[in-house]
Amino acid sequence: MISRITVAAQEKALVIGLIGDSTVASTYGWGPALAELVSDEVTVLNFAKNGATLASLSKKLDELLEKRPDYVLIQFGHNDMKRYDAQTYSAKLKNYLERIKRGGCKPIVLSSVTRRNFDRDDKISPRIMNGDRSLPAFSRSAKAIAKEEQVPFVDLNSISIAHHNAIGPEASSVYNYDEKDTTHFSKKGAKAIAALIIKELKIVAPKLSTYFK
Repeated sequence: MISRITVAAQEKALVIGLIGDSTVASTYGWGPALAELVSDEVTVLNFAKNGATLASLSKKLDELLEKRPDYVLIQFGHNDMKRYDAQTYSAKLKNYLERIKRGGCKPIVLSSVTRRNFDRDDKISPRIMNGDRSLPAFSRSAKAIAKEEQVPFVDLNSISIAHHNAIGPEASSVYNYDEKDTTHFSKKGAKAIAALIIKELKIVAPKLSTYFK
């Protein structure tokens, strides 16, 4: 992680913070690929962690805000849906957004990138847990909270589902971190997802447009 001081002397320096789970983190998430696609005047601080939920990374958010990023991209859901319902998720996400805004930063909410699980018709089939918990359901909650808090929203869940439905299982398998891992990303997969995110960021947060390669 790089301090804001590193770029403070640059005339148009911008700091983007990332916080989320393993699908964002530096191990096998899309975060490092996004960092490679920003211009030289941008610093990306990746505070995402493997296995993280909104609840478990609350203190990490405070550490990120101490760095005073200009923007904070938030993507949770994969692990949250294993531990609590969409209503609880919504309350915790709202708390994040309020804290980020109080810290003088601009939050951007992303719904969770899809798992690459296909049905017999070669279409993405979201995993459902405890009756009604799914990434699409949590995506709807994220969208509602982003609208309520009047912050930009990237529906990465819907976008990534559409992307994988279009390219199909064989092409999607190249995105896998390993043969059986349909959640995390190879370098090629991470780069493709980062490109999808950047395309949408240029729409929902147009001031960021000039900061991407």
